[in-house]
Amino acid sequence: MIEGKQKALALAAHIGYLFFGVGYVLVPLAIYLIYDKKDKFVAQHAKQALMAQAIFGVVCAIVTGLTALLVGVLLWPIVFLLGALWFCCSIYACFKVINEQEYHYPLLGSF
Repeated sequence: MIEGKQKALALAAHIGYLFFGVGYVLVPLAIYLIYDKKDKFVAQHAKQALMAQAIFGVVCAIVTGLTALLVGVLLWPIVFLLGALWFCCSIYACFKVINEQEYHYPLLGSF
């Protein structure tokens, strides 16, 4: 049985992007580092959230850099769609946490 504290930490990892700035990476990273050995449920959710949010951050940084060359402007619709997919997946992950189930982001598999 998963306790309320475990659910709250897993939820915080998935919606860490609401903390703006680098919080979208630091929140799941901190949760993962603290609970890696203590709680498998929390650590797995934090790890998935960290990987998904870090990858999205890198993609956005690359597109921002390419925008300076005017090539990135063509990639904005793709980044917008990826952002919408990422948001929907994180909300779905929150429902999985509430139901005490594991969740793996698409394309990450069981990483």
